[in-house]
Amino acid sequence: MAYKCIVCGVTGSAHAQGAALEAAILAKQENARLVYVYAADISFLKSGVAGHKGVEDSLVRLGEHILDMAGQLAANVGVEAKKVLKKGPVIDVLKSVVAEEKADLLILGHEKRTIFEKALFRGEVEDHIKELESQSGVTVKIIQ
Repeated sequence: MAYKCIVCGVTGSAHAQGAALEAAILAKQENARLVYVYAADISFLKSGVAGHKGVEDSLVRLGEHILDMAGQLAANVGVEAKKVLKKGPVIDVLKSVVAEEKADLLILGHEKRTIFEKALFRGEVEDHIKELESQSGVTVKIIQ
């Protein structure tokens, strides 16, 4: 299938960086637009936690750095990537960017989570794939 726009969610994990590289290579092969997205999501903090604004600001700065690294990966394979940073729950941010960019493919990196991470982030990425596909209308590809 020829893709016109590929959205790739990025984090600081090695798996997400691998997904970013794979998305760039595919975008070059398909001559598709490439959009990297980072969600600054503080929903894991309990409401009323003091200092949550500082945590969110730190996540935004981290996201900017991660997006720059992903952009460099794309540039290294000859692709110019758009970089989007949004605040909010990851699933909501991904659906929003996919819709705004009229994407036809969403690529995510994924590594197995610990029991603690599953509880903190409400399950595995795979638990949300069907939701992402049905609500966004795009194919979701997981890179492990």
